Amino acid sequence: MKLSDYIAEFLSKITDSVFVGQGGNIIHVLDSLGKRKDINVIPSQNEQGASIAADAYSRFNNKIGVTAATSGPGMLNLMQGIACSFFDSIPTFHFSGAVVTGQLRKNKKIRQIGFQEMEVVDLVKPITKYAVLLKDKNKIKYELEKMLYISMEGRPGPVLMDLPDDLQRAEIEPEKLKGFKSPKIVKKKIKFEKKFLELISKAKRPIIIMGHGINLSNTKKELKSFILNTGIPYLPSWATIDLFPYNDKFNAGTFGVAATRHGNFAVQNSDLIISLGCRLNTQITGSNIKSFAPKAKKIIIDIDQNEFKKQNGLKIDLKINLDLKIFFKNILQKIKIKKNYDKWINQIESWKKKYPIVKSEYYDQSKKINAYVFMKKLSEKTGKNDVLIPDASANLIWAMQAFQINGQKVFTALNHSPMGYSMPATIGAYLADKSKNIICTIGDGSMQMNIQELATIAHFNFPIKIFVINNGGYGLIKQTQDMWLGSRRVGVDESSGLAMPNLQKIARAYKINTVEINNHNELDEKIDNVLNSKKPTLCEVKVSENQKVIPKLEFGRPIHDLSPKLEKNELKSNMIID
Repeated sequence: MKLSDYIAEFLSKITDSVFVGQGGNIIHVLDSLGKRKDINVIPSQNEQGASIAADAYSRFNNKIGVTAATSGPGMLNLMQGIACSFFDSIPTFHFSGAVVTGQLRKNKKIRQIGFQEMEVVDLVKPITKYAVLLKDKNKIKYELEKMLYISMEGRPGPVLMDLPDDLQRAEIEPEKLKGFKSPKIVKKKIKFEKKFLELISKAKRPIIIMGHGINLSNTKKELKSFILNTGIPYLPSWATIDLFPYNDKFNAGTFGVAATRHGNFAVQNSDLIISLGCRLNTQITGSNIKSFAPKAKKIIIDIDQNEFKKQNGLKIDLKINLDLKIFFKNILQKIKIKKNYDKWINQIESWKKKYPIVKSEYYDQSKKINAYVFMKKLSEKTGKNDVLIPDASANLIWAMQAFQINGQKVFTALNHSPMGYSMPATIGAYLADKSKNIICTIGDGSMQMNIQELATIAHFNFPIKIFVINNGGYGLIKQTQDMWLGSRRVGVDESSGLAMPNLQKIARAYKINTVEINNHNELDEKIDNVLNSKKPTLCEVKVSENQKVIPKLEFGRPIHDLSPKLEKNELKSNMIID
C-alpha cells in the first residue's frame, strides 16, 4: 500500500473535508485524497485560506480540520491558521510536503539543499502541540495516532507532520505497522469543594466568567444547571457570547477593554469571581491588572496548569486545575441551597438600561450607516439556524458589543485575530454544517487580506453571505492614531497611502452577486434580500469614515472607566464596592 493512500484512509475516519494548497512536494498526498469518495478536497487560492478554513471547520463540529500544503512557501502560508488554532485551543491536522529525505540538510549551518527546503518542525513548534518530520515510513501509523491523541488530549490544539516526497510514495505493509499507545492518565484528586462553597456562601455580589473552556469541554448543560442552582449572574467572554440569549436574566453582558459599560460595572463591583476556562488576558482585564475587580475574591478553574503560572500580578484565591466536566460533576452534587441575589441582579439590570450600546440617537444618522445600528439590525434579522463569523478589528468589536444573541452561533479567531479570517472561515463552517446559513461581517481593509477566496466560494457555489462594512480604511487604527499620535495618518486610508479598490466590481469579477446598503432606510429590505439569497452574495454596507468604537478603554485605565469618560460623580455613583 502506498503511504499516502494510508494517510488518506486514516483521515477518512476523522474528517470528511481536507483543505489544500497544490505543490510539487505534496502531490502524492493530494492524489490519494482525490481518489476517495468520502473526502471533499477543497483547494484554496492561498494556503492561509486552507488553514483558516480547517480551523473553522473544527470549531464547528466534532471532526478535525485538516490541511495539506507543499514545502517552503506553501507551508509558511499555512502558519496563520495554525496560529489561530493554537491560541484558541482548536484541534487541527496539518501536512506539509518536504523534499526527498536525501536532500534534507543535516548541517544546520547550511541554508538549503533541496528546492524550497525548510526547517518546518522548528518553525511551527511555538504554535503547535506536536510537530514531527517523518523519517521512517514504518512509523506512519504510530505518528498519525500520536498526532490524533495529542491534538485532543487536555487542552486541544494543532499538530503537524512534515512529509518527505519519497516517503509519501513509498510502499508499506499496513498489517505490520506498530501503533501508538496512549499513556495512562492518573485522575487527579483535588479537594476544592469546601473552600469553593465557603467563598460562595460569603459573597454578596458574585459573578461567573464564562471562558472558551466551556465550549472545549462541552459543558453548556452543566453550566446552566450551575447558574440555576446558585442564582449567580454571568459574564460571557467573546468566545461564549452565543451560549445564552442576550436578554437572559442572568446575563450581565460582555466585559473588557471594548465591551459594554454594564458588563464592566458588574465585574468591577463584584466581590467574588468564578472564572470557568478563561485565560483572563489583558483584553478582558485591561492592562492595569491590579485594578481588575479590586475587591473580589478570585476562583480560577482551568485544565491548563500553566495558566496559573502567569506573572501578571493577578492574585488568585483558589486555583482549581481540572477539566470543567470533572469540576461540574463534583460541585453540582454539593450545591444544595440557592442564595437570593435579586438585589445584585437588579443592579446589573439597571446598568443595562442606563448604558445601552446602541443609543437611540444613532438611528437619526441620515448619511451612511451607523455600524452599531447595522449590527443590531442584523441580529434581529438572523435566526437560530444562522451562524455569524465576524472578522477582526472594529468589525469584531461592533459585533461583540451590538449583535444581540438569540440562538445564533457566533465565532471567530479571538486570540490571534488576524485580519481576513472570516472569509475563508465561512468555507470551513459551511462544509462542517451545510444546513446552516453562514454569514460573515468583514471590514473593507480585512476583505483584501483574503479576497482571493471569493473564487473558491463562487466555484463551489457555497451560499455564503458576506457583509463588508466599508468605512474607507482601517477605522480602529485611525481611532488609535487619534488617541496617541495627534491624528497623524500613515497607511490607514486613501489619503495616507492605503489603496482602496471597488470591492463590488471585484466580487462581480469572481461571479459573486452584490448588494449595496447606503442608509438606514435600506437596512430592512436589503438585509432580508441578502439573507434569503440561495447564492453567494457580497453586500457592501456604507459606514461613515469617522465611525468609532464606543465605548473603548484607554491604555492603563481600569475597565470601568471607559471612553468617552463619564463625569466623575456619575462614575463614582456606579462603583458600589465597599
